[in-house]
Amino acid sequence: MIKIRSAELSDEAEIYSLIAELEEKEFDGSIFARIFRENISSPDIRYFAAEENGRVIGFASVHFQKLLHHASLIAEIQELVVMKEARGRKIGKMLLDRAKAESEKLGCTQMEVCCNKRRISSHAFYESQGLIASHYKFCLPLKTNNA
Repeated sequence: MIKIRSAELSDEAEIYSLIAELEEKEFDGSIFARIFRENISSPDIRYFAAEENGRVIGFASVHFQKLLHHASLIAEIQELVVMKEARGRKIGKMLLDRAKAESEKLGCTQMEVCCNKRRISSHAFYESQGLIASHYKFCLPLKTNNA
């Protein structure tokens, strides 16, 4: 049975693996750990874990911001990932539903998600869940050693 719950500090290693799978790259473990620990304790961020048989098999992070151009509180899913071998079992939907419920509970007027152009199947998933592709996101890599 799959349980969607708030992520815990003890989930860090499993969540690291999921994020590495999502981004198809490894990260500096100490920087990842510092950011994970800062974010998990932030009142403006919620981390959710999909757990099955004591193992984290999915993860979602939701960041909450009061944005001027909405004049309201907005929820943005920053990461949503289900391990490859567990996909197709509605775990992503369960994580998205939990993110939506939390966003509604906090009074958000909109939930957003940014998704890499190469993740075509993810686009179809989000659209099947009622999200609308209405924006572009532009990125500019910066030279910095800060994280």
